[in-house]
Amino acid sequence: RGRENTRYYDILGHLPRTSRFGPSGDGLPRQGFVAFATCGSIVFPKPSDRNVNMLPFIFGDKSSLPSSVQCYYDCIEKCPYPKDYIGKVGYLTVHESYVEAGASQRREGLHVEAPGSFPGAAFTPGIEHSWGMGLFFGPDTYEGGIYMASSRKNTSEVWDALVQKDVPGIVDKHGGCENLRFLIGPGTKLKSNQLIWMTDCTPHQAIPQEKSGIRQFFRVVTPNISHWFAAHSTPNPLVPLPENVILVESNKFS
Repeated sequence: RGRENTRYYDILGHLPRTSRFGPSGDGLPRQGFVAFATCGSIVFPKPSDRNVNMLPFIFGDKSSLPSSVQCYYDCIEKCPYPKDYIGKVGYLTVHESYVEAGASQRREGLHVEAPGSFPGAAFTPGIEHSWGMGLFFGPDTYEGGIYMASSRKNTSEVWDALVQKDVPGIVDKHGGCENLRFLIGPGTKLKSNQLIWMTDCTPHQAIPQEKSGIRQFFRVVTPNISHWFAAHSTPNPLVPLPENVILVESNKFS
């Protein structure tokens, strides 16, 4: 049935390839063409209903974090980020909440973090809009990207695929790419406490929980972002936004 939608098959030749779809067919990883990788595991702090989103902090400086989330500093340091990031601004998300069975804590539906280009106050066609970016050079050797973990197994899923978001119509302005699900095969469900690295063009989704209970979500976005959405993000009085990051006051999903 999917092959009837030739519009997306026509652009497959222009999509970046992952190690699973290596151009030579030998299955070996390609530098810059890995969608996600496992980075070990983290130990979550005791949950306390913490909730911050894209909170600016300084890599290597625990005191740059508000006291309420300093307990996540060890989790940040478990991320194998480049040492030259020390002193630069990263962005922390922590979400701790009780989730009912059948509900998901985070965003459902296939999506990437980097939005497609679209007209408006914040986005202009033809301009790159990044949200961490990400290149893989070898085990625990990454440039940019996003680190992510969950305390509950089978509540996050990632795909071994990279989406070229600048292809017209392939990704919506919120990063949604549900239209590609039939093209990219099965995803990988994350284990509890499993820490992964992924690019901002890696398809992923939240999955409804099988059982009710507290879920803790952890994410670090590396310095390479272009926009910071004030309506959906947590300011840090200790760390101002870098001058090159555009502050967007409007609702991201309006």
